[in-house]
Amino acid sequence: MSPLRKTVMGTYDPETRWRDSGLSSLPALADRDREPVVLCMDELLFPFCGPDDVLYTRCRIHDDLRGHLDQLGFKFQSRHVFGWSGGQTAEPPLTLEQFKPCIFRLAAQQGRSGDGHTAGEARQYVVAGARGPHGSGTSSGTASAYGSNGSLVTDLLSPYAITEDTAAYLSLYPPVRPTPPLEAVVKVNSKFYSNRMLQSLGEKAYGIEVHSAAEIESLGQKLLDQGAYLIKDPFGVSGKGNLLIDSNFMQSRVASHLRKQEESGLTTRFLLEPFLAKETDFSSQWLIRDTGTIELISVQRMINHQLNYGGSMTADSAFADRLDKAGYFNVLEQALGRMFQDGYHGFVCVDSMILQGGELVPIVEINARKSMGLINAYLDRCWNRFDKQGWLTFLSVGLPAGFEFASFLHTLRHSELLLQSPEEYGVMLLSSNTLTINQTLAQHAAQTGSSPRRGLPKGRLYVSVVGRDEEHRSEIMTRLRGVLSDLSVKIYN
Repeated sequence: MSPLRKTVMGTYDPETRWRDSGLSSLPALADRDREPVVLCMDELLFPFCGPDDVLYTRCRIHDDLRGHLDQLGFKFQSRHVFGWSGGQTAEPPLTLEQFKPCIFRLAAQQGRSGDGHTAGEARQYVVAGARGPHGSGTSSGTASAYGSNGSLVTDLLSPYAITEDTAAYLSLYPPVRPTPPLEAVVKVNSKFYSNRMLQSLGEKAYGIEVHSAAEIESLGQKLLDQGAYLIKDPFGVSGKGNLLIDSNFMQSRVASHLRKQEESGLTTRFLLEPFLAKETDFSSQWLIRDTGTIELISVQRMINHQLNYGGSMTADSAFADRLDKAGYFNVLEQALGRMFQDGYHGFVCVDSMILQGGELVPIVEINARKSMGLINAYLDRCWNRFDKQGWLTFLSVGLPAGFEFASFLHTLRHSELLLQSPEEYGVMLLSSNTLTINQTLAQHAAQTGSSPRRGLPKGRLYVSVVGRDEEHRSEIMTRLRGVLSDLSVKIYN
């Protein structure tokens, strides 16, 4: 019996789609380039595909990136909504509003239009599981979703996260095994749920729920008297939705900002937490099967910059043993069991930390979806076969005029930085459009006669840095920065 094929797809930052539009928001600096980049992060999901599986992405993956991944043994079929990549332009030009709907909605529209498979061609099963990190033998196509059996459809759906628009996609391809209900997904992903989970398990919970600007001023002041504290949006994401309060002036400004929104009819809901002195940020990746069985996949050390995610690296056995002795895994298994009772099954990433002084905080927040740490764990399944380990990280960059992805890849290869075999060391590129999408959208805007955007188009270069040890990986990263600098690429982090 041949293995079931699956479609891997999803939209990053699902928290912004789970969030109630009737809630007030924290003040934030506008970053017009961030959203398009995040929308192209679905390319990073390829490690969950086998050679006959389909990675369904928003944009067409650049051919040179496909060749690079294929050379390293990551073979998969691909399907996309928008057929340009790497700085190409489209006819007619595309606006951000047309570009940004959830991929499940876009894919459903594509299916209804007849561009692709239809409901009559197959039924789809929905499961949380995923096959190994890469396959062998079958050559992957560059833009086709056809597998070795010639079919456009697959048997399984492996979503990054469940969103409201997943239902539109599944209405065309009814699942035999249902996804968890959206209500359960939203519930378990709230930071309120994480905080209450700690309390219910008898663990120390640092969070204080507030429901008005007035409560932020009164309860926040008690925290501020002891030191800085964080205001957390229940559905905030890395670098967005969390705010550090370290002065009365800042607290007053935020309260005033929220009070104006309350006067317009919005509701305030935030979590206040003291800003804790951390020794280590880490996460654990789990799978709750639809039977309730709980499986530990990996523990990942997280490299964070202030409140922003900066990278993942698989933790060593000594660190895992330390967690085991502290009772970490027992606490997490109890929490995951309660998540199943609350209606959720699928992948889970739990962010955790160890404070200076050694105190363990087992649950900082629960992410009921796939995660960057899970991607790194699947990549390491490949590298571990060659006694190697990767570091998943990214650089935020600004691209000069005339930047071309193919030329960049050629330069990395010529510099002997590009990883060309799992047996070697170097940089593996993980995505193409996260780097070039804002350049592409700027070109589309120019086609319509829109005013040119000021500044360099920004992107993110996601990589897996494979080296002998941590020092060697840092040396490789330094060389990568040098190559980018020589190409007049501005690096922001």
